[in-house]
Amino acid sequence: MMKRYSCAGEFGTTTGSGLPSQVVVARNGASAKVVRLREAGNRFEVQLGELKRQFDAKARELSEEFLSAVGELNGEE
Repeated sequence: MMKRYSCAGEFGTTTGSGLPSQVVVARNGASAKVVRLREAGNRFEVQLGELKRQFDAKARELSEEFLSAVGELNGEE
Protein backbone atom coordinates (compact mmCIF):
# COMPACT_ATOMS: atom_id res chain seq x y z
CA MET A 1 0.00 0.00 0.00
CA MET A 2 1.35 3.45 -0.99
CA LYS A 3 1.25 6.34 1.39
CA ARG A 4 -0.01 9.64 0.06
CA TYR A 5 1.49 12.79 1.38
CA SER A 6 0.14 16.29 1.40
CA CYS A 7 1.82 19.45 2.37
CA ALA A 8 -0.21 21.84 4.44
CA GLY A 9 2.24 24.63 3.77
CA GLU A 10 2.19 27.50 1.35
CA PHE A 11 1.95 25.41 -1.83
CA GLY A 12 -0.81 22.96 -0.92
CA THR A 13 -0.52 19.32 -2.00
CA THR A 14 2.54 17.82 -3.59
CA THR A 15 2.72 15.78 -6.76
CA GLY A 16 4.21 12.32 -7.12
CA SER A 17 7.49 13.96 -8.06
CA GLY A 18 7.59 15.77 -4.74
CA LEU A 19 7.02 19.19 -6.30
CA PRO A 20 4.18 21.30 -4.95
CA SER A 21 1.24 21.09 -7.36
CA GLN A 22 1.00 24.87 -7.85
CA VAL A 23 4.65 24.97 -8.82
CA VAL A 24 4.05 22.27 -11.45
CA VAL A 25 1.01 24.11 -12.80
CA ALA A 26 3.00 27.35 -12.97
CA ARG A 27 5.85 25.61 -14.82
CA ASN A 28 3.42 24.00 -17.27
CA GLY A 29 1.76 27.36 -17.81
CA ALA A 30 5.12 29.00 -18.43
CA SER A 31 6.07 26.23 -20.87
CA ALA A 32 2.80 26.68 -22.73
CA LYS A 33 3.46 30.42 -22.96
CA VAL A 34 6.92 29.78 -24.37
CA VAL A 35 5.45 27.47 -27.01
CA ARG A 36 2.79 30.02 -27.95
CA LEU A 37 5.37 32.81 -28.11
CA ARG A 38 7.59 30.73 -30.40
CA GLU A 39 4.63 29.94 -32.65
CA ALA A 40 3.65 33.61 -32.79
CA GLY A 41 7.26 34.55 -33.56
CA ASN A 42 7.41 31.98 -36.35
CA ARG A 43 4.14 33.29 -37.86
CA PHE A 44 5.53 36.82 -37.65
CA GLU A 45 8.74 35.83 -39.42
CA VAL A 46 6.85 34.03 -42.19
CA GLN A 47 4.48 36.96 -42.73
CA LEU A 48 7.32 39.48 -42.61
CA GLY A 49 9.27 37.44 -45.16
CA GLU A 50 6.26 37.42 -47.48
CA LEU A 51 5.86 41.18 -47.13
CA LYS A 52 9.55 41.67 -47.94
CA ARG A 53 9.20 39.52 -51.08
CA GLN A 54 6.13 41.50 -52.15
CA PHE A 55 7.94 44.78 -51.50
CA ASP A 56 11.00 43.68 -53.47
CA ALA A 57 8.82 42.54 -56.39
CA LYS A 58 6.95 45.86 -56.45
CA ALA A 59 10.22 47.82 -56.13
CA ARG A 60 11.66 45.92 -59.15
CA GLU A 61 8.50 46.61 -61.14
CA LEU A 62 8.63 50.34 -60.36
CA SER A 63 12.33 50.49 -61.11
CA GLU A 64 11.80 48.84 -64.49
CA GLU A 65 9.00 51.30 -65.28
CA PHE A 66 11.23 54.22 -64.31
CA LEU A 67 14.17 52.96 -66.36
CA SER A 68 11.84 52.40 -69.31
CA ALA A 69 10.54 55.98 -69.04
CA VAL A 70 14.11 57.32 -68.79
CA GLY A 71 15.08 55.23 -71.83
CA GLU A 72 12.17 56.61 -73.82
CA LEU A 73 13.05 60.18 -72.87
CA ASN A 74 16.69 59.63 -73.80
CA GLY A 75 15.61 58.23 -77.14
CA GLU A 76 13.64 61.40 -77.92
CA GLU A 77 16.67 63.66 -77.84
